[in-house]
Formats: sequence, C-alpha cells, structure tokens
Amino acid sequence: MARIKHLDEDTINKIAAGEVIERPASAVKELVENSVDAGARRIIVEVNDGGKSLIRVTDDGCGIEPDDLPLAFMKHATSKIRNARDLERIKTLGFRGEALASIASVSRCVEVRTKTPGSLSGTYMRMESGKIAEIKDVGCAVGTTITVWDLFYNVPARRKHLKGREAELVHITNTITEMAIINYTIAFELFSGSRTIFKSTRASCWDDVLLRIFGLKTFKSMAPLQIEGRGWRLTGTAGDPFSARSSPDRIFIFVNGRAVSSRALAGALRDAYRNVIPQAKSPVAVLSLVIDPELVDVNVHPAKREIRLLREDEVCSALSQAVAQALVARAQGSQAAPEQSPHVSPHPSRAMITSKPEQVTLPLHFGLDDAVEETAAEMRRPRVKILGQILDLYIVAEGEKCLMLIDQHAAAERIRFEQLQERYINRKIRQELAVPITIDLSPSEQILMESWKETLSDIGFEIVPFGGNTISVRSVPALGKRLESAEAIHDILSDLFAVGKVGQDSTNRDEILRLLACKGSIKSGKELGMAEMQRLLEELYECQNPLTCPHGRPVAVTIDQSHLERLFARR
Repeated sequence: MARIKHLDEDTINKIAAGEVIERPASAVKELVENSVDAGARRIIVEVNDGGKSLIRVTDDGCGIEPDDLPLAFMKHATSKIRNARDLERIKTLGFRGEALASIASVSRCVEVRTKTPGSLSGTYMRMESGKIAEIKDVGCAVGTTITVWDLFYNVPARRKHLKGREAELVHITNTITEMAIINYTIAFELFSGSRTIFKSTRASCWDDVLLRIFGLKTFKSMAPLQIEGRGWRLTGTAGDPFSARSSPDRIFIFVNGRAVSSRALAGALRDAYRNVIPQAKSPVAVLSLVIDPELVDVNVHPAKREIRLLREDEVCSALSQAVAQALVARAQGSQAAPEQSPHVSPHPSRAMITSKPEQVTLPLHFGLDDAVEETAAEMRRPRVKILGQILDLYIVAEGEKCLMLIDQHAAAERIRFEQLQERYINRKIRQELAVPITIDLSPSEQILMESWKETLSDIGFEIVPFGGNTISVRSVPALGKRLESAEAIHDILSDLFAVGKVGQDSTNRDEILRLLACKGSIKSGKELGMAEMQRLLEELYECQNPLTCPHGRPVAVTIDQSHLERLFARR
C-alpha cells in the first residue's frame, strides 16, 4: 500500500475546483453572486463558446481595494465572514472564499479590472494558471470586471465531458434568469458573442422578469401568496392548473435570496396541486422564503444549492395551505373578474403556452389502400378473439391454442412508430394545423430552437417567429389529434430539446420518431372499448415488427396450452 503524504497546492486547488466549478455555468454563478454581494445595480455577462473559451462578468458594485485584490484569489480569504460563529448568520450569497481561487486554478488566464468609489485610478491584475503574472494601476469605471479564459484547459477529463456550446449556453441562461427573478432590483444582461440572450431592467418587483420568462398567458394566470410564521416569511406566486408542465423546470425556490433545491418545499408545493393537476405534471411557481439566518444552514453543499431548515415542517405545512387557498381564490375570482397581475414584493424561470380555446387538426388517413395488400395482410393475420382488458393496460385475448396478454401502450407505440417512419420516408410526415398555435419561449428555449430549426422542419414542424419570444406553429408531425393543443406541442418540443442531439443521421432520426410515437400513443390507464381493442390489434398485425415496441420491450406475452395445463396440474 502506498504511503500517505500531503498533496501539493496545485492538486488541492484542482480537487476543490472540481467540487465548486462543475461547468461554465458554475463559474458564471459564482462571479455573478460576488457582483450581487458587492451591491451592483447592473450586471453584464458575456460568454463565447458556451463559456468554455470566454466568460466576462462586469458590474458597477463597490469594487475591490488594491491591497485586497491578490487576497481575493487566495483560498479561504473572504470579506464576508470573520469567524465560525458567522456561519450561523450568513446574509451574503458567498462566504467561503474559495470560488475565485478555484476558477483561477482551472483557467488559462483570469484578468481583473476593479475600482472603488472615490479612487483616482483602478487596479488591473492578470493571473495565469492560478498564479499572479501582472498587477498595475489602470483607468476604469467604478466596479469590477473579471474575464476568464479557457476554463478547464488543464483538466482535460472535465473539459471532455462538457456538453456542446448550445447546451452549456442553456445552463448559463438558466442561471442568469434564475438570479434575475430574485434580484429584480438589478439589471441583468447576457450576451453570447454579439447576440443578446437575456435582458432585464431594474424594477421594484419581479413582475417584469416573470413576464419575460413565463410569457403573458402564464404570468396573468399566477396567483400571489404570502404567509409568515415565527422567524420566517414566505412570498411567492403560483400558476393555475392549466399552466402545469411536463417537467419541474419552472419551480423556482429561493431562501434568503439564494436559489436552492429543496425537496421538502417542492414537495409541499406539489401537495397543494395533488388533486387539481395530473400526477405526471409539475406546477409553475416562484417561492421566496426569508428566514432568520440562524434557522437555516447553507453550508451543507459544495455549490451551496442544498440547505437545511429548522421548522421545516411548519413552513411546508403553511406553504401547502397557502398555495391551495390561493388556487381556490384565483379560480373563484377568475369567474367573476378579469385576471390581475400576480405582483407580490418578495423581499428579502423556458416558456409557457398561449393556449387556444379549441384546436382542430386536418384529417389523416392511415392504412393500406391497395386491395391486394389488404388481402395479404388478412392472410397472415392470426386468429385472435378478444376477451377484455385488465388493469386498464393489458388486452386479454385468446389465440390459436394460447392465451395472449397485449400491452396496449407498447402496441400503439409500435403502430405509430412504423406509420411515422413510412410518412417520413415518403415525405408526408407534416400535418397542417387548421389554426396556427402561438407559444411563448423562455430565453434558454430560444437558444435551443435555433439549433433545432432544421431538425424540427425535417420531422414535420413548421415554426415561424411571431414577435419577441413568441413563435407560431403552423404544422406538426402527423400524430392525429395528439398534437392539437398548445400544451401538447410545447411538451413535445421540451422533450425533443432534452434529447440533446440535432444531427440528421438515421440513428438520431429514429430516436426522435420513437419519442414522437410514444407521445402520440394510447397510454396505460386508458379504458378501451371492444372496438378500439379490435382496431388496435388489426393495426398491430399490419406492422413489420409487431413483437416489440420501438424501445425493444415486448408487445405481447403468450401462454400456450401446455403451460396452462401445467399451471393447473393437468399434466
């Protein structure tokens, strides 16, 4: 066994950086948090190549004193706490004094320009590979600009596992929009090269930022809430049941101005929606908890994303009740009065849908028109007698000397997948909508939309800009009535964006068609009539591969006569 020895400083810094700086968005978050703590009123973030080659954060905060600048990049040097007792009453976003040192240790070069109010000149410092290379006086505006070049250049394993440029830019955009919600008194701007990705203005409440992120329809549907208890106060806004999403990416939770992931608070929020939205859906909500610093521990996670709360049960119970009451009041109020702004001033995030009351798709005609092919299909179709349905999922049928159990969702998936494949090959996959649907996109979804534009068109979407962050959807993939609502289209787009691949190769195309087939198929839990089950099996036996779904799961299980006889001890 090797002998134990002290690690060198460079190795220690890289290990620490790996815990704090996971990707470019992590570096952006740490730098922007420092700007917020510095009292900035305007923060500008510039990135190139998804933050991998360049990150620059500029603020108009208090700046850094010349003598303190070298200390700022030393590990565990900070102006925000003085001793261990201060950890029990943290009031700033940063406090450990390790972010700047970690960033510098995994970057080729870090440049700082900073000036404090009243100073005649500013200070410039350049660090290379974590070491100070130059420091001098310069002319600059009050505040601080930090530029990071070539993040993870000396950690090839970490750099290799970063996502593509657009994917990393999405993470950065989500970070900035999240911080802009709670720090609404600060103006934020995010640029990728020369392109403006996100921009917010200083305001007295978070309405402007929420409008930019959620879109007008969802914003107007949100109900304000406000509750307080011993040593804590919670304010927020919650969307109505019709704004629920297929993913939880629009639940924003803040504790003392810090964005956090809290299973307890998110669970309490969902409890309030338990009987009003489908179980697979997630609500849209923004929650801001202001609590006595002594009742919260923020020093439990390297990225400070997770926290521990005292009186957690009390807060969660009150939250569930407040959201439920807000939803009831909103529902009652919407029947008698026009919708009001969900403005609540909370002290101290991608898109929602502009839905239409009704949507009609143009008719589709599936199946074989050629009489000879129909006859051939009939000849190779086995004789099956449908007996019924169990568990609202499996079709029970009697085959030729066997009992059959058919998974209705898997069967429908296989049918839809092969129909989509055929339509794709014959360039008939596009299905025009009788009335175009408008959808509001979040800043991160706008980025993804640009990179997916060709692929979406290839699989049947026709999408055009509609002004601002709104798009108009004129055509969709041929899934029949499964894509006749704005919510369904938005869910499909979100799922496609999550695939993370936008190539035109056949493997990627089949993956996309599998996803579309799954979304457009009969679901488990749906009760079917005898005619529907008969039609499903007839279409299944016309498939080229009726034995498995597109994901490889079996469609049907058969129990032959001999097996049944063994089960009943007849042989």
